[in-house]
Amino acid sequence: MVKGELTGEIITVGGNVMVSGTVHGDIVAVGGKIHVTNGAQVDKEAVAIGGLITTEGNVIARRGSDFVSLPWMHLPGQLSVGWRGALALLGFHVVCVLLPVGLLRPKRVKNVAAASKHWIITALLGAATLAVFSEILELVDDHAGDSAETVEQIVGVLFLAVLALGIAGVALTIGEWFISERLFAALAMGCLLLVGLELIPYFGFAVMISGSCWATGAALWSGMGFRGPRTPRDKEAPPVLKLIS
Repeated sequence: MVKGELTGEIITVGGNVMVSGTVHGDIVAVGGKIHVTNGAQVDKEAVAIGGLITTEGNVIARRGSDFVSLPWMHLPGQLSVGWRGALALLGFHVVCVLLPVGLLRPKRVKNVAAASKHWIITALLGAATLAVFSEILELVDDHAGDSAETVEQIVGVLFLAVLALGIAGVALTIGEWFISERLFAALAMGCLLLVGLELIPYFGFAVMISGSCWATGAALWSGMGFRGPRTPRDKEAPPVLKLIS
């Protein structure tokens, strides 16, 4: 709670912020709400992720300050879980599962699932890929100039495509531990378990990081689903002896 004058930022995770004085910096509440009382002053932005911003009476806001509330957004590992945030997180995973299955053949998703079983290799590959993506975005932001935003969007879409396919494969792998030989039932089970783990306070953040690395690496290791284990039909047939009279 801010009663007097504060110079600097306020960032909370899983907690609420109440302002009854003056704040000269940004206010960010992740998994909580921001309440500004009558006569309080906010000079910069106030952002609530997974929560609401409420005000009472007259609030003094300088020019350029902005209040942004994203109650539907949930970051894995938040202490506070709202139904809109949980529903949005579930919707994100459902889209990540359904898009690859709908746009590609189920065999491609199964190939990613097979690759994800090499979890150490795929997790390390995914972590390295995430680091490269981060470096690319920094270089683009520093050197691309006016086209930086366009390039960043392209890179972001490519990354999301890889991540979505990887999440579908990982969800299938997890689901098959409980339901085998039923593709959509296994995908649904894996998706629900992933979301459930990510909703756990603190632990969910670790699940998000490790799961993103695992999923990204699995998609790349499988060649975006186009490289999978060889079936007996694919293996080279043994030589056949022919009798010539």
